[in-house]
Amino acid sequence: MNKSFAPTYLKLLFAICIIILLNFTVSGQNIQEKIITGNFQKVKLEQFFKTIEKEYGIHFYYKSEWVKSYMINQDFKDMPFIQALNLLFDRQSLTFKFFQNNSVVIFPKGSDGRNVSGSNEPQVIVIGDPLNEGRYATAKLKGKILDGKNSEPLAGAVIFHPQTGIGTTTNASGNYELDLPTGDHTLQVSFMGYEVLNQKIKLIESGRADFELFEETHNLEEVTVTGDGTKASKAQMSMIKVNSRIMKELPVMMGEADIIKSVIMMPGIQSVGEMSSGFNVRGGNTDQNLVLMDGAPVFNTSHMFGFFSMINPDAVQDVTLFKGGIPASYGERISSIMDVKLKDGNTENIKFYGGIGLINSRFTLEGPFVKKKKSTFLIGGRTTYSDWIMRQSKNAQFMNSVAHFYDVNGTLNLALGQNNTLKLMGYVSNDVFNLNSNSLYTYGNLISSANWKANISKKLISNLNLSYSKYDFTLDKKDADLAADDYRLKTGLEYGSMKYILSWLPNEKHRINTGIQTIGYKIRPGEILPASSPTNVAPKKVANEQSIEMGAFIDDDFDLSASTALSVGIRYARFMSMGPTTVLNYDPNQTINSGSVIDSTVYGASETAKMYQGIEPRLSMKFNLASTGSIRLSYQRMHQFMNQVSNTSVISPADFWKSSDSHILPLISDQFAVGLFKTPQKGLFETSAEVYYKNLQNLPEYKNGAVLVMNHHVETDIINANGYSYGLELFLKKNAGRLNGWVSYTYSRTMRKTDNTFDEDVINNRKYYPSVYDKPHDLSTVMNYQISRRWRFSGNFVLSSGRPVTLPEQKYTYDGRQIVYYSDRNKYRMPPYHRMDVSITLDENLRKKRMWKGSWTFSVYNLYGRKNPYSIFYRKDASIQTTNKEQYAIYKLSIIGVPVPSITYNFKF
Repeated sequence: MNKSFAPTYLKLLFAICIIILLNFTVSGQNIQEKIITGNFQKVKLEQFFKTIEKEYGIHFYYKSEWVKSYMINQDFKDMPFIQALNLLFDRQSLTFKFFQNNSVVIFPKGSDGRNVSGSNEPQVIVIGDPLNEGRYATAKLKGKILDGKNSEPLAGAVIFHPQTGIGTTTNASGNYELDLPTGDHTLQVSFMGYEVLNQKIKLIESGRADFELFEETHNLEEVTVTGDGTKASKAQMSMIKVNSRIMKELPVMMGEADIIKSVIMMPGIQSVGEMSSGFNVRGGNTDQNLVLMDGAPVFNTSHMFGFFSMINPDAVQDVTLFKGGIPASYGERISSIMDVKLKDGNTENIKFYGGIGLINSRFTLEGPFVKKKKSTFLIGGRTTYSDWIMRQSKNAQFMNSVAHFYDVNGTLNLALGQNNTLKLMGYVSNDVFNLNSNSLYTYGNLISSANWKANISKKLISNLNLSYSKYDFTLDKKDADLAADDYRLKTGLEYGSMKYILSWLPNEKHRINTGIQTIGYKIRPGEILPASSPTNVAPKKVANEQSIEMGAFIDDDFDLSASTALSVGIRYARFMSMGPTTVLNYDPNQTINSGSVIDSTVYGASETAKMYQGIEPRLSMKFNLASTGSIRLSYQRMHQFMNQVSNTSVISPADFWKSSDSHILPLISDQFAVGLFKTPQKGLFETSAEVYYKNLQNLPEYKNGAVLVMNHHVETDIINANGYSYGLELFLKKNAGRLNGWVSYTYSRTMRKTDNTFDEDVINNRKYYPSVYDKPHDLSTVMNYQISRRWRFSGNFVLSSGRPVTLPEQKYTYDGRQIVYYSDRNKYRMPPYHRMDVSITLDENLRKKRMWKGSWTFSVYNLYGRKNPYSIFYRKDASIQTTNKEQYAIYKLSIIGVPVPSITYNFKF
């Protein structure tokens, strides 16, 4: 080698190395590619800027008034700086630009929502280290799709790459995985009821990207329920969703959130009575509502006769109630479906939280399994110490009373590989109640379910639900003077179900669900046993009932055009009353009673005594309006083969269930509904107006003086009636601001008519009369005011028409006895019902690093002490005019006629 060439060659090589090093150095100094790490929960945006300037030397330029009101809740771990800014400013009124390689300018977007630069393209999310660009041909993208309002995971959301046709759906925890070629892409992220997100990404290597979706700009009733992705469609209407935040803000008795009292504040839903957990939907009876807990039905939804509802509110993720447009995958009841979804459990760490109140306490523990972060558990429970409190009272009635309950719930969420999840749920409850009497009531639920979800492919999802529910009721009657008359009355039922749904998602605008369901019932209508020895009580038992219900369904949800969505479904329902049973045959020329029996038919085990079947079409349609609104309509037909037998208007633990048989026909409901939904002022307000009409067939009504308990042939005291319901539902909600809340008003009527052959089976001379649930006017208002960052005030006011009652109109004496003549059925009304509740809450400390956090809630139920009549009854009492005679008199009973204060301490660790 030439000696003069060697130094020159070495210098050139050294210069090339310096240039390459400088290029890498400059590239490494590009602030867009800087990797940042930090926790910024409930931190002002301006404080975030100052922290980044101090730790990374990046300068920010902005006007203080632009950013002073912004708070951020975001954690960054080894994330490129540009990706962090994209997350912070996505869908905000501010945007940003880089300049001079170490500075960022923050400025408002244009008034039309576009960037000042004139581009309305979304910011690009960079995934991976820019230095590795071009190194990989394909990469795995994973992450989570969340609800932008509450950060809850969206199960069944679709993430789709239009250029390649590659797509997938999220699992039960909202997680997804997608294999894509590296490079620039635009992803479509969608979920029914939410706005579609078109997000640009630059995929350099395998990494993570979380996406947030926001509800479509429609009213509360159109929010899509999270879950298996089969429960609602784009055209869904008449649906209400209440999450844990809304429940928390409602002031309720004893300072505890209540899932049923929360939905009662919505239009079209009315309370049965003071402190009752039953509810009426669009004029339907309480037994016409199917309440599901992770897919398993609940047959008694109350504790302490309605003072508390069935489930620990801390374990509830959300509650969805369909009052119309019910998807074809649901059957069993004709008025509503309430789907309660329990939390899966925290995937990151162990959490313990609960509350301590005046008469009850609750707790919840959740977290991941050791070494299995994708599998989680949750266990919670409640108990009451009301017995101890009543014993401290100086009132003899309370001192001799018993009232306590407990419930325990648990979920186990198992990740069985990447494409399978199994969720197990268990629930048990027990109530004991006695109010200074010789009757002790004991009742409880035992409920379990298993939900197995499998992603067969990126477009095919399988869901299998197995559920079991058992309800038992016991009445112990004791006579202090004659123990030989003591007895025990027992009723109950068991339910087992298998439901399978297969969902096919050809693309993000089309979804088909199909499936089958099989249900088995075993009803124990009543059994009386002696409770002492010796005894005067003869054992009695009403024969058990066995039945099978089956359903097959399919629905298709798709977009007809950019402005029109359609959901069409059909369900086939079949019911079989099974043996062993004996069916009495009655003379067709006489009314059904004990004197018209002509013979009987005996059916052995596994024989079908009676079979009913029917087709249930479902249709929902949505038309988008140009002015941020939509018109929606729906039609549904449904059958109900199970009825709760009760001669009172208020659901009671002692009520028993009766299945359809040779004499009791199934209920049939046809409902039409149409609604207008708008979101003025860019979604600050939500408004809706819905009208509905419901035609009802084969409604059970009871003969005057009917005896229902321990009736071996209850069909002799039941009359078939037909009827109709109609109504107008108005709703206005303010979503944001320190002052928010809603107002709902419902005008509705529900009427009945008996037009039977025999006069003995006719009520009110074949004229229409109001149902016991007919309450024409119903107004509910809810207000929340954020006094400061921690202090919050809530209040609600309810006003409704009094329910119909039957009252005595005349009385006369015959053979030395006073006879009372009653009015036509439900001719009169009780006084209007109204009540106001308030609460003030000191929320938990905002310091994130504080391990133990607590909040206090002080609430007052029935603030101004309204004595709302619970019932009106007629009984003998001493005459006012004379002292030697007893006369009948009318009395009003109020359950709670005074303000009821309570204080609760809620905590989490």
